[in-house]
Amino acid sequence: MLLAERPDGIFASVEKLAVVAYRVCEQMQLRIPEDIKIISFSNLQTAALLNPSLTTITQPAFEIGETAARELLRIIKKKGSAKADVVLKSRLIERRSTGGEK
Repeated sequence: MLLAERPDGIFASVEKLAVVAYRVCEQMQLRIPEDIKIISFSNLQTAALLNPSLTTITQPAFEIGETAARELLRIIKKKGSAKADVVLKSRLIERRSTGGEK
């Protein structure tokens, strides 16, 4: 079933799903990024090898785990509140799947 209004982009939670989206776009004869743009979390080596190369968002996975463990230990030791505002920066790597990196 085709939608009357097709989305202009796909945001995949992991690259494995982005690869599936590439295959479906090929089957539907959709051009990336002209007809639809694709972006994904992670930044595996395959991202740059896909055609067109995949735009990704890299998250600081190690720092996320380290910070979560530190906060959990703080809460356990002090029997304090579970509320903590922590911001860890992600990085956008623009490639051709969204019209970047020509």
